[in-house]
Order: sequence, then C-alpha cells, then structure tokens
Amino acid sequence: MIRKTISLTLLFSGVVLLLSSVVLYLGPPSHVGHFSSWTFMGLNRHHWGAIHLNSGILFCIAMLVHTWYNWKPLLSYMISGIRPGKPLVPLLASLILTLFISTGSFHHAPPMKQVMGFARFLKMGLVKKYGTPPYGTSTRFPVIAIAGYMGLNPRDALARLNENHIAVNSPEQSLAEIAEYNHTTIGCLLDIMHTTGDSHEKM
Repeated sequence: MIRKTISLTLLFSGVVLLLSSVVLYLGPPSHVGHFSSWTFMGLNRHHWGAIHLNSGILFCIAMLVHTWYNWKPLLSYMISGIRPGKPLVPLLASLILTLFISTGSFHHAPPMKQVMGFARFLKMGLVKKYGTPPYGTSTRFPVIAIAGYMGLNPRDALARLNENHIAVNSPEQSLAEIAEYNHTTIGCLLDIMHTTGDSHEKM
C-alpha cells in the first residue's frame, strides 16, 4: 500500500514538476514576471514558482521514501557494478551522465550552453515586451509612488499618461490596474512616463 502510494506520488509530482519547469523555462525572468501581466493557464510567475518549489519538495520526499523502501535493490545495482566479472556499464553510465550535466552546466559546455542560451533568448524577448520594473513587485505600488522612485515629477508623469490616452482614475492606482484597464503593458506605461508625446499600443 505504502509502496504504491509513494510510486504514484513520484509519478504525479514528477509530472507537475516537469510542467512547472517547462513553464518557468519559457516564461519571463522572475523580476519581470512578478511585475508584468504575464500568465500561463491563468497563473502568473509567482504562482508557477510556488508550484515548482512545493512539487519539487514533495518529489524529493517521495524519492527519499522510495529509496528507503528499495534500498536493497539499489545497493545490489551498485555492488554488482564493482564486482569482478560484472559489467560496469550501468554504474559508470549513470555516474558519467550525472557528472557531465552537472559540471557541463557550470562550465557552459554544449549542449547545456545551447539550452541556457535559448532560455535567455526567450526571456529577453519577454523583457522587451513587458519592460523592466523599477524595482521588484512594482504592481502593488501606486503609480505616484513609482514615478517618485523613478525620479519623475508625479504630476508630469500622470500628465504624460493622460496625453497618451491612458486613463488614470486615481494617483493611488497601481501600475497593474492601470495597464489592465487600458489594455496595455506596464512596460509601455513606464516608457510613456519617461518621455513626452509618445503614443501607446493597445495589446
């Protein structure tokens, strides 16, 4: 009963861990994802990060319990690989593969270098789309506070938004609320606040 439960937990948590890993790999970097309107399957960057962390913890716990219940077979695999006359291929292959991925990632060896490079390419595209926040989780702060942090005159910043047909109901509105109401991105709002006479694009 326990063995079956642990095995199924490994399977299900592994699937969730795989899905969240792919989403975080393809999604924006954390400092952009937490402040932008980016979502996948209705969940934002913070939600996917929490899912990834907790499903990973569950997977590790299940793996440790699974190892405990299957310690003898695993030990026999390792011992049989070092006995005279026994094939060393499984033991050596698993060790070499693990070391190759681990050290290769640190030294930027192919194909790990290409994997990370592709992720960087995707994330930079999302940074250009959503913009870079002035500081983390800026969606929660009023637009007037953001303007002050950026060294802008709050009244001038609000005037620039209004000139570019951005509706701001209150200086206490957050950037996220303003962007959602006007169907644009927070990055676009920041660009307008920095400049004068620019028009924003509807998303």
